Amino acid sequence: APLTAEQKQAIEAGETWLTSGVEPVNSARVEYSDDGKGALIFASLGGTPGEVSFRESVQSIRDHFGDTVADMEVRVTGPGGLITDVYEIFLNADVKLLVGTVILVLVLLLVIYRSPVLPFVPLLAVGFGYFVAGGILALVATATGTTLSGQATSLMVILLFGAGTDYGLLLIARYREELRRERDARVALATALGETWEAIAASGLTVTLAVLTLLFARYGDYRSFAPVLGLGVFVTLIAGLTLMPALLALLGRRAFWPRMPRRGDATEHRTWRRIAETVAAAPRRSAAIVAAILVVLALGVTLYSPRFSFTEDFLKDMPSKQGYALLERHFPKGALAPTTVLIKAPEAPPEPVIGMITGALNEAPGVAAAFPTGTADEGKLLSFQVILEGDPYSKEALQQIRELREVARETAAAGGGVALVGGPTAIQADTWALSNRDTLLVAVVALVVVGVILAVLLRALVAPFYLLLTNVLSYLAALGLTIVITEVLFGWERISYRIPLYMFIFLVALGSDYNIFITTRIRSEALRHGLRDGTVKAVTATGGVLTSAGIILAGTFLILLSQPVKDLAEISIGVALGVLIDT
Repeated sequence: APLTAEQKQAIEAGETWLTSGVEPVNSARVEYSDDGKGALIFASLGGTPGEVSFRESVQSIRDHFGDTVADMEVRVTGPGGLITDVYEIFLNADVKLLVGTVILVLVLLLVIYRSPVLPFVPLLAVGFGYFVAGGILALVATATGTTLSGQATSLMVILLFGAGTDYGLLLIARYREELRRERDARVALATALGETWEAIAASGLTVTLAVLTLLFARYGDYRSFAPVLGLGVFVTLIAGLTLMPALLALLGRRAFWPRMPRRGDATEHRTWRRIAETVAAAPRRSAAIVAAILVVLALGVTLYSPRFSFTEDFLKDMPSKQGYALLERHFPKGALAPTTVLIKAPEAPPEPVIGMITGALNEAPGVAAAFPTGTADEGKLLSFQVILEGDPYSKEALQQIRELREVARETAAAGGGVALVGGPTAIQADTWALSNRDTLLVAVVALVVVGVILAVLLRALVAPFYLLLTNVLSYLAALGLTIVITEVLFGWERISYRIPLYMFIFLVALGSDYNIFITTRIRSEALRHGLRDGTVKAVTATGGVLTSAGIILAGTFLILLSQPVKDLAEISIGVALGVLIDT
């Protein structure tokens, strides 16, 4: 039913309240829908969206209006509402992720080691690294007055417990081998550490430097991940090379209780030996089969369509999402996030000229409505609000912003003025352009950094090229498979524009970990047994531990599925698939 006079009076009272001292509301204006059944109060908020005071202001508005006013359904949405809802999602996410990740890793380690003692060794070392890194980051954030990214700290939990546990698996596996050869547990540990520290250090530095390449990005969200993840991995690496061996030394063979390895026990795994011999007997055929499978999986990349809409990111019915659904029933979708056009003229234009500018903006492609909202600087600075017809965060809207900018610039230039187009959609359009530039630059820098580390470690130039090629191919396969899974199984029409870069960094870095683990063992065994036999022995010795490491790392990333945000779900699925493909 159309709004009653009483309801309109309540709406206008809400507008008055917003402009009568609510901080940080700068202005408010009511718009009624064409069908007469809806009203939209445009409230312009000042302040910085990431600050606590801003979120408190949004919450105070929600508290004031509630869910109903004069028998009307009320929701607070728009960019401010979206940002506030995102913050609420990540408010206690780290604690939940930490508990879930620790439980998962503990269960998997209990299954792998069949010991009630040994799983706690890597968990304690990684946990120590996590809390030290978190403390350092908190001190830096407090000292600099910055806010840590919620997504970055969530990913830090996953990455540290996944990668850190992998480093422990490698050391413990070699320690077990040496205990079967050596009577003295401390000598066995010293030998194991001497044989593995280089690979573990190179792996940790590879991940650290790979995530730090995000500092080359200009987009703030990308850059915010670099120091958090880089410091976290580096501190965990130090803990893995110091605290973990110390704990193993204290426990001795008792760490493996009740299945303590004894001198003379068999050291080879028959299944992995058969696999290694099969591959070594026909390496070209094996490589061709695997490459063909990966290429087929990579074809899914051709279906890639980027998602920019914040409203599509929520997997639960948040208040801002409910508000957007309500808005869609009565207003153009673009009313969720209006676009602002500012025109600076050499002289204050008369009303007919302002009308002509308004008409030109209304004629721009994709515009539902445009109207003047005020002037400043003695009438020389004109402000217009533009409502787009479609979702203001869609790919189509971002393209329409480019056309709107052209119209605004041409119109302003005709009178000797200049024009600027801002607002959430314009910001997102600029972000898309930055993201495309950053993805290419960071990917190239990351490949160079990882390639240099591999070249130094392997003392070779050709092998790193092939290893990076396998990483890139497995990345494309994982990305293609992720796109297919999210579209076919989940019914999501597109994936976030940020996912390709995040997946690339994680998979190139973590994929290189497994390459480093296996190639350093191959190099060591080849010096004693020749390349072919050395490769067989290396794969036999490390196949099981690398598979276990891959399962643990993939499992930790899948914990992110517990968060009701598509971005994290897509990272979770993509990295888990990529890690399993790499192993």
